This record gives sequence, structure tokens and C-alpha cells, in this order.
Amino acid sequence: MSEQSKNPQAGYATGTYPLGDLTRPLPSLAGFQAFVAAASLGSVSKAADHLCRTQGAVSRQIQQLEAHYQCALFVRHASGLALTAEGDTLLAVAVHVLTQLVQHADIQHGATSVITLRLPSTFAIRWLLPRLAEINNALGETELRISTSADDVPDFTKSDVDAIVVRGTGQWAGVEAVPLFAETLTPMCTPALAATLRSVADLADATLLHPGPGHAEWCCWVDGVGAAQINARQGLVFDTLELTLTAAAEGHGVAIGDPRMAQERLNAGSLVTPFREVVRNGASYFLVYPSQRAAQPKIRALADLLVRLAQP
Repeated sequence: MSEQSKNPQAGYATGTYPLGDLTRPLPSLAGFQAFVAAASLGSVSKAADHLCRTQGAVSRQIQQLEAHYQCALFVRHASGLALTAEGDTLLAVAVHVLTQLVQHADIQHGATSVITLRLPSTFAIRWLLPRLAEINNALGETELRISTSADDVPDFTKSDVDAIVVRGTGQWAGVEAVPLFAETLTPMCTPALAATLRSVADLADATLLHPGPGHAEWCCWVDGVGAAQINARQGLVFDTLELTLTAAAEGHGVAIGDPRMAQERLNAGSLVTPFREVVRNGASYFLVYPSQRAAQPKIRALADLLVRLAQP
């Protein structure tokens, strides 16, 4: 027993608490878990599903927390829950305490630290995989688990994903969005096809390959270079950039995309960029995670690592 705990009432060191304070009645851990789940998911019913408890039990646990701290933790809207200022402050404390307890339990049981990352398939194949060895070495004993999705919405309500790489503008509520790099667009095709494209105007006779049904990428590039005579909506439409680049490498037309996602093919010469014009479309790639996870060491380590690797 430490000297501090032997004399709990007076003279204890700055930043510590006497035994009387440490053992006074506090809300249950189950209540804090219910509160964190409801804050993360924005809904008592979703929190109940996540925790395998009844909705009434979760509501009571949150009410008990509110009674203990004598303040409202949530503002309840028809669309869900929003934290009050007091709730936001308590959430940071609760996440920190629960994180410390979980990490201690993992250490005691020899559990492997795991971080699950979801990202677009082309980003995973063409940007992350070439750097995977370096990423794994930098993460040390933390196990990286990877899943892919074509969804550009950072939704954390229906999965156990820790962080998501998302393409967009970075304007998402309730999450931290760490910028990796801005997306740039340029046409890419085989050397043989490039030899027939002496000017941008020659694209009028080429098959344009689109990485999505909105034609947004080609429209952006055509507008950016002032080539109004090109019909940016003609051509073939695919559902991923990876498939679009594969079709271009096989000679089916001219793809449009970020050259970072085609670096291996560009280095090998199976694709070339026939024009110098590169256009930014206002989108970027971000590492996104819930705000309450910002203090987790594994999240900070992953964010710092990906930001460093994304530098030119």
C-alpha cells in the first residue's frame, strides 16, 4: 500500500485523490458504456442493439447518469440524440476511462491490439497495398484488418470498423476527418491509343471510360481544360476506378482518374497520360473516425502514419 493510501485525508500529492474520493459512490461501468454507445450511435435503440440490452435498460442507465451528475447529457430530437455541452465533456472522460480499462484487460489477457480499416477498393489495391509492409512495420504489434467498400459515406453505426478512408470534401458531422491528399484528374490510356490523341479535341472520337455513373470526373476535367466540344457523358461506365483503369490498360478507351491510383501501371508503361492537363475536382481522400476515438493510441498512430505516407 502506498504512503498516499495510508493517509487519504490530507497532504496528498498534486493530481492524486485520497482513498475516500476514489471509493465514493460513482455510476456503474454499464451506465458509462450505455452512454458512450448512445452518443456514438446517436440513438438509444441502436445502442441497445449494440449492447444486447433492452431499450428500456439503456434509457434507465442514461437517466441514472443524468441524475448523478444533475444535468441533461442529451438533447432528444425526432432524428436522434445530440450531446449537450455537459454530455460532450463527460463523453471525453468516459471514453478515456473505458479505453484505459480495455487496454489493461487486453494486456492482462495477452490480446492482440486490432485496428479495422475500411477503404475504397482502388485505394486499397493501388495505394495502400504497395505500402502495406511499411504500414505493418510501423504499427508494430497492432494487427491491421482491411475491408473495402464503394460507399463514400463514413457510417460507423452498423459495423465494428475503427476508421474509414473516404473520398469527399471532409464535411461530415460527428467525426474527425484527417486529410491525406487532394484528388487530381487526368486522362490515361495505352501508349498505342495515346499516339492517336494529338490534341484534346481528338477525345471526341475516343471512347471515354467512366469510374461511376455520374460522369462527374470527365465532366470536371473537360470543363477544367475548356474543351466544350467534347461530350463528357459518352462512353462506357464502370462501378470502380480499378475496373476503369483495367479496361483502359486493355485498350478499351481512355480512363480518367487520379494518377496516384495508377502509379504501378504508369511506371510499367501499360498506361500513359496523353495530356499534361491535370485538374483538381475539389475532392480529397480523408482518414475518418468518430471524434470520441481521437484519443486512442492506435488511431493516432494510424493517422500519423498515413499522413506521413501520403506526403509527396
